[in-house]
Amino acid sequence: MKIDWDFEKGLLAFMALLIVGGVGVIFWQRGIADELSSSQRTAEGQLALIGSTTREIHELRNAILEDEVAGGMRPFDFLEKQMVESLIGKKFGISSPRVVEPPDGGYVDKTYSLKPNQSKDEFDRRALAVFLIHIEAKTTLMKVTRLKLDVSTRRGATSDDWKPLIEVTERRALSSVSS
Repeated sequence: MKIDWDFEKGLLAFMALLIVGGVGVIFWQRGIADELSSSQRTAEGQLALIGSTTREIHELRNAILEDEVAGGMRPFDFLEKQMVESLIGKKFGISSPRVVEPPDGGYVDKTYSLKPNQSKDEFDRRALAVFLIHIEAKTTLMKVTRLKLDVSTRRGATSDDWKPLIEVTERRALSSVSS
């Protein structure tokens, strides 16, 4: 069977070809749209994760800005400042730090011992608690790791007079330790 092509038959054949091509493009675009729709849920989850990570980074930056030790204040200065702010006074002597590096690395601990400057210095529990809270609450790098309270033996002492021995440990990552 031989087709005698004239203008109308050629135009119809061209239109049929355009229709088949258009239907093919439609199916191809639907496949891409379905693929993008299924990827959208993953992208939204990743975007939410990026948002929460960004929020955590901003919170940590703000915490560092409020943390005097993380901001660069020397531990001796920090401890003396907390003595003054807690109204206990500069009545403690601070020893040179005892440095402990764990064998697996990663961080270094520096432990400072605080002892009353004079043997007659005694404190009540409330004053000590306020001082210790000042240390704990104002930095994340230093924690009270030991507290020994001996009852006062001085004549006229109350049952709430104590001679403390306090150890405060500063923990830093090895990469950030410079002094």
